[in-house]
Amino acid sequence: MKPAMPRARRFIRRLAGRPVSSGRVPARPPLVLERHHALFESITVPPLPAPILIVHTGGKPMDYQSSGGQRRQQSIPGLVTFVPKDVRAEVALRGVGEGTVVFFDDEKDLPSWLLGHAHREPVTFTNDVIVAIARRLVAEVESRSRAQTYLKTLGNALLVELQRELGQPRAALGFPASRGGLRVAHTAIQHMLAHLGEPLAVKDMARACGIGVSTFSSSFRQATGTTPHRYLRKARIERSCELLRTTGLQVGEIAGAVGFRGQSHFCSAFVAERGLTPSAYRRACRAGKAGRGQRPGRLLSSA
Repeated sequence: MKPAMPRARRFIRRLAGRPVSSGRVPARPPLVLERHHALFESITVPPLPAPILIVHTGGKPMDYQSSGGQRRQQSIPGLVTFVPKDVRAEVALRGVGEGTVVFFDDEKDLPSWLLGHAHREPVTFTNDVIVAIARRLVAEVESRSRAQTYLKTLGNALLVELQRELGQPRAALGFPASRGGLRVAHTAIQHMLAHLGEPLAVKDMARACGIGVSTFSSSFRQATGTTPHRYLRKARIERSCELLRTTGLQVGEIAGAVGFRGQSHFCSAFVAERGLTPSAYRRACRAGKAGRGQRPGRLLSSA
């Protein structure tokens, strides 16, 4: 007999519709990831029986506020929103929104750090680790991977990082960027992703946003918590990981494809971000795939 769907998940499906994909991750506590692609003007999220985590991956502006109306912020790709248990939130989304919602599969047995009362409204923060792990998990789920140990490791890493974030002082979680600053960051990020293989200076990104370099750098850092140069390097490394996993291109060819000045520069940046060389990363990925066997598994739920 198929187990009943957790209530928080049922609520979100009523609001956003059926997800593009859905899958369970055997972490502790177990997680369910759903990637949604929805079109609506505004929704009211009722008090949920369990907390949820939303990883923003879409490109449309989104305003949200708690029931008290004290906080109003805008979404850009790469942000993370934690919605505590028993909190009502109002969301106004103009256009198509895309994001990954992380649910807790067992709503009755959650750790105290997820159920504490320190957060009485949704909190949004930037965290490259959570974003990268969520994207990797979604990719694994959508490939119908049977690598349960790998999924469990990634899921637990996401939870550890979330616990660290929620344990920080409340002020550190606040997201102080203005709406204009968020628009600047979103425009710059879209420009970066479209031109990763080309030389990109800060002045080029500022010009794409139609503002001066100083204003651009300040707005971008306020919105993302990092510098444009640092964000660009992370984006290039993320793209290079995809190429290392999915193509037979040489390391030097990948370095040029993602905009690094040479193989040496690329390798140094890759080690700084990932802790191992590009070649070692490729070998580890191939070894992981070899250990999964040849039969495709079924990890997607019947969404």
